Amino acid sequence: MSRNTSPTPNHSGRWVISEFGGPSVLRWEKFEIPSEIPKHHVLVRIIVAGIAGPDNIQRVGGYPNVRCSKPGFTPGYDFVGEVVAQGVMSEEVFEIGDRVTCMCMIGAHATHIILPASELIRIQPTDDPLQVCALPLNYMTAWGMLKRSGVDLHSGSSILIGSASGGIGTAIAQLVHAFDLRLKMIGTCSASKFDYVSSLGIIPIDRRDPSLVDKVHALTEGRGVDVAYDAVGSEDSLRKSHQATKRDVGHLVAIGVMSEIASDGSGLKQPSFDAAAVLASRSQPRMKYWGVEREYYQETRDLWLADFNAILQKVREGKLKPQIAKLFPLSEAVEANKYLISGVDVKGKMLFVVDEQIASFYKGF
Repeated sequence: MSRNTSPTPNHSGRWVISEFGGPSVLRWEKFEIPSEIPKHHVLVRIIVAGIAGPDNIQRVGGYPNVRCSKPGFTPGYDFVGEVVAQGVMSEEVFEIGDRVTCMCMIGAHATHIILPASELIRIQPTDDPLQVCALPLNYMTAWGMLKRSGVDLHSGSSILIGSASGGIGTAIAQLVHAFDLRLKMIGTCSASKFDYVSSLGIIPIDRRDPSLVDKVHALTEGRGVDVAYDAVGSEDSLRKSHQATKRDVGHLVAIGVMSEIASDGSGLKQPSFDAAAVLASRSQPRMKYWGVEREYYQETRDLWLADFNAILQKVREGKLKPQIAKLFPLSEAVEANKYLISGVDVKGKMLFVVDEQIASFYKGF
């Protein structure tokens, strides 16, 4: 077996959420790779795995998916890997050694994963696994927000991007440029990240600025933006985001409730938590709750896949280079979760480099 960067580099294993709480609840478990793979399923050796905001929600017990409702599961939303075995197939979809990617939603923070063949997307052996791994969650969420969330953004439209320096904000900006969408982008961030956000073509505003709404209106000739995107989900954030949109016609798209996680990442602020119910109680005019998993990946899978391939083609053509914020070995899951919570210098997509040979090309391992 190829060596990996986990706590057991010569053995398969996975991180498990032993109980809901802070990063320290993560436990490493070795497991034996089964000798037989279920019918229509594929065993994948994970090469690179994504780290993102949903990991926080899953770890503290607030992610709206039945598979995450109880501790004992492995987090990790997306990955790039290599097919190493497969069960009986009605048709040969993959060959051993094929490179694949997937938005699996759970299970990627491991050395191996077994999934239905229908969930995997074959990529080219020449594709950069780090860049491709940034796409399934971050860039597809960003594209869905721009094009598939029920808002009409024509050339010349204006948008307000919450948390503009993070993985989704960065992806939105890069996709706007790669596809020449010609949108005016305004984004909230901490003052220390103004230079980075400006480099993305986004006009930065301090997220703590008490005159944030007035500044957005001043930047849009007093009208406000066509669409505001909000992942914080607090009453204050949603209200300000709505006030920053055009009166009577502007839209607010909420994509999360990160405000409901304790600031130290140790748990949820309220014991009984339902994201949809929380957002419904804080609803603003012309606001909708949109999620990449529900409305996009599950309900319009063919459209999601077509969009994914279009974005991947931009990467292959060199017109899009996903921004990688920081790399971690798989052994440092607790540290990676702490870094994710802090938000310090998180500019783009964070990744676990699981394959030891690939990790050797990068510093810090």
